[in-house]
Amino acid sequence: MTCEKCGASTVAVTAEEKTADVCPSCDIPDRMCTWCQLAMIKKLVGNGRYIHYICPKCVFQHTSKYPPVSAPNTS
Repeated sequence: MTCEKCGASTVAVTAEEKTADVCPSCDIPDRMCTWCQLAMIKKLVGNGRYIHYICPKCVFQHTSKYPPVSAPNTS
C-alpha cells in the first residue's frame, strides 16, 4: 500500500493482535545523529517490530523497538 499523505510505501505492523499500515516517512519519529547532528535515514525492519536509523554522513546506526513499549499502568 501507499501512504495517503506522502505517497511512500507503507509497512504492515502488528501490535497487540492488531495490524496497521505504517509509513516510515510520516509515522516514525525523526532522530538526529549523536555525532553529526544530521537527520538520520529511518526504516522499519523485523516485520515492523524495530526502527532502524542510519546516519547518511558517518553511518552511525541505532535500532529501537516499534511501537515503543508503554509504561505499565500503576493505578
